[in-house]
Amino acid sequence: MGNSPPYDPVRLLAWKILQEMDRSSSFADLALDRAFTESPQMNSLDRAMISEMVLGTLRWRGMLDTHLQHALKAPDKKIEPRLTQLLRLGAYQILFMDRVPESAAVNESVSLAKVLFKNEKITGFVNALLRSVIRNKDRDLFPPFAEQPLEHIRQAFSHPSWLVERWIREFGPETARNLCAANNRKPPFTVRTNTLKITREALLRRLGEGRISSQPTSFSPEGLFLKKSPILPEERLFQEGLYFVQDESSQVVSHLLSPQPGERILDACSAPGGKTTHLAQLMGDRGEIIALELHGSKIKLLEENCRRLGITMVRAVERDASQSLPFAPGETFDRILLDAPCTGLGILHRTPEAKWRRKPEDITRLSQVQKSLLESVSPWLKPGGSLVYSTCTMTPEENDGVVN
Repeated sequence: MGNSPPYDPVRLLAWKILQEMDRSSSFADLALDRAFTESPQMNSLDRAMISEMVLGTLRWRGMLDTHLQHALKAPDKKIEPRLTQLLRLGAYQILFMDRVPESAAVNESVSLAKVLFKNEKITGFVNALLRSVIRNKDRDLFPPFAEQPLEHIRQAFSHPSWLVERWIREFGPETARNLCAANNRKPPFTVRTNTLKITREALLRRLGEGRISSQPTSFSPEGLFLKKSPILPEERLFQEGLYFVQDESSQVVSHLLSPQPGERILDACSAPGGKTTHLAQLMGDRGEIIALELHGSKIKLLEENCRRLGITMVRAVERDASQSLPFAPGETFDRILLDAPCTGLGILHRTPEAKWRRKPEDITRLSQVQKSLLESVSPWLKPGGSLVYSTCTMTPEENDGVVN
């Protein structure tokens, strides 16, 4: 007992991940995966707690800041980013994690402050501020929805002002509020059965034998919702290539393209390979898929996923699909999938960090990228062939605007 650290290493790692995301614009899922790979001693409960704290703090950042500002009683006071992340982490435990005693949330935050800042004034500040959050946690601190819908939604449902303002303008206050509420729900853990190796019914049984309960998705014939998130590097069925982690909405896109065995397919923006490998699966691994990807590091991930799933028909090519493509005159494809880079505003429930990073100008910038991609790939479609253009965002500029 005498050798235990004077702070909780689980909370420290959660704080470090939030810090890294601030500095590097890393995605939350990748930052978590990297942290867990570097800390193999972490058990499944520790990993679950870290994931909950990191994703929850990102998801509810706006509301947490409202509570902290109210406790601060000096709205203009500047707090350095490292300390802000620590306070948000503590406030999240107090406001959302019922299994964490309030006293533990405060005490562990104070212990971390001692180690990170080595300053008694800061330690006392953290203690006082979080105790004030506890005292006011059940008070309604937000402006009335009927009178100030934008400010109410921004604070109570934790979204940036520009996005709330846009959605109120497009959909009205009620729908904007419902949309933001939906974005704050934890997404299900969804996988796609690799039907090259197993049926969905057989995978459901095998998962159950490993004490992972699941249920079929409604729209994708290969999808399963898992009741808990397995640790993939340790999960045997995943390592055997029996399934791929992929949202149901993403799975539906490949069915829309409807590739047939023996056809030649172009996947213009392919990594990490969810849709690419699904297309190959639907084709029985017969035919050819040319998978273009801008980043060489992501091609390695795509090739690794193909190997694990037992797919041999995919040829990965490092290429910017908006530039001239490496095909001979007269070459064509039966079908083309353009899953274009976008603002991702339709999957904020899964990537809560994106709502704090995106800016209005990103919509204009990315719509231009999407248009250039569509213009670049469409001439390579054979007469009578099918092209599916898909995004995971909701803005008309990036969807109908580009297609029109």
